[in-house]
Amino acid sequence: MRLISLALATLLAAGCTTTGDARLRFVSGEGPQYPEAALAKHVEGYVVVAYDVDVGGSVANAHVVEASPPGVFDAAALAAVSAWRFYAPVVNGEPQAVHDRSSRIEFKLGDSEKYAR
Repeated sequence: MRLISLALATLLAAGCTTTGDARLRFVSGEGPQYPEAALAKHVEGYVVVAYDVDVGGSVANAHVVEASPPGVFDAAALAAVSAWRFYAPVVNGEPQAVHDRSSRIEFKLGDSEKYAR
């Protein structure tokens, strides 16, 4: 089993709030697929993805702002974040786009993957 340690609720609570009473709320999404090459080499790391959320709740303009190791997990993190869906904050009865959000996606192997041969 491929395990990815994601504190998704914490990431979203910390990284996806807006100022004032309106809040961006996570609706759905999953963690990323662990890249096969990284899994085979037992590589762990993280990616910080910055993104906007449009008025419909879809992620837009997702891009990597930091990654360790660089380039290893970027595509998997971007694919996962791009599939997330949110309820956009509503101000005066109108949904609002949210800009400049970021989430850190951790790629960690479980014990069974670390020691498998």
